[in-house]
Amino acid sequence: MTDISLLFFDPHILNGNIDTALVAIVDTEAAQARYADNGLFIPSGTLHAHWLSNAHHTQVPMPMKDFDFQVFSAAQRKRTQDSRSRMHVMDPSQHRRPSDQALLATLAVIHQGNKCSVYHYVHEGEAGALFLHLLDVEPVERTSWRAWQRLARTCAVQAAISQPIISDDCWYVRWRPEMELERKFTSFQIPDMWQLSTAMHKAFGEGAFQDLILEIDRDFQTYDYESHIFEVTGEPSETGYIAFIPQADGLMAVKRKWFLENAELRREDFNTDQPVAFADIEAHARSMTPADLCRLKPFRRTRIDINFESLKTGNGFGAYFDVCRMVDGSAEFAQVEVEYCRSRTLHTLREVEEDFETVSNVMRDFLAAQGLPFQQDLYSKLDFAREASRP
Repeated sequence: MTDISLLFFDPHILNGNIDTALVAIVDTEAAQARYADNGLFIPSGTLHAHWLSNAHHTQVPMPMKDFDFQVFSAAQRKRTQDSRSRMHVMDPSQHRRPSDQALLATLAVIHQGNKCSVYHYVHEGEAGALFLHLLDVEPVERTSWRAWQRLARTCAVQAAISQPIISDDCWYVRWRPEMELERKFTSFQIPDMWQLSTAMHKAFGEGAFQDLILEIDRDFQTYDYESHIFEVTGEPSETGYIAFIPQADGLMAVKRKWFLENAELRREDFNTDQPVAFADIEAHARSMTPADLCRLKPFRRTRIDINFESLKTGNGFGAYFDVCRMVDGSAEFAQVEVEYCRSRTLHTLREVEEDFETVSNVMRDFLAAQGLPFQQDLYSKLDFAREASRP
């Protein structure tokens, strides 16, 4: 059972006086929360509130099941409005704030005996809310509002230090952004990839893999597209391939990879929404490299993605369930890829390669448990297109 205090702030003055911005604290019981060194995930609709504190009263009894602070879905908004109304009703002060006042649960404090771990809100979705670890402090005197204000000030200083090093896209950053890191599991017998991918998605959702959670808003995605590929040869520094992927809106995605031989770590450049007409792709490819080009037969890729991240490090990965078929129907194969995608942390980016090994082994064991004929290898889409293009 996880003992979590949620610190609610007035968003209108959050960037002003932090003591004034701190409005209320609700002590909760979070039976299904999951946390580790980098992240805290609170599944939607699973909090039970026990106590309410503010500047006038501390630890006023406020028993409430299904306490919530999220606003992503209609069900969450209903629970959150009920929770705000409850906070209003249970406050014995004559200084009550409006029951419909917008409040931000910016900080979550996990009480762990000899320390408190403070996490900063970062993202929410249908499944729940994610907080990133900010700092650890000595145990907080819960009955002292001044102690809570001191903690809020300390957190504000630390957040100001941390936030400039991260981006505004849910605070994602990327290790070696010019490189692709992926492991492949290949089969020339094509299984039911929908059944396989949904089984893994279900296992992630049930917490089957330690410290790994589904990535909010990106947990399950499907794609179906053609890839028109040109092999680049001749100059070693240019060797690899260029692929053109027509988009539904008439624009083009252009992918380029540089490698002399198949490997798990390869240089990659990928740009979407390019104004390249399909009739011009060969000319465009030739404008991208002085090396030799060989146009290969196109293939169609049907892909199901499961994206997940580590609560321990903040590193995010994708599990891609692929079926590739030549457009002319002459060849096909199935492949499951595990790829490093991005990270989000308020600390130093760390353990990407170690996490990659861990999650790749999770996939290896999962596929073995299904009894499917996948083999770990370095077989690439270029290999597939090259083999299928031979006379």
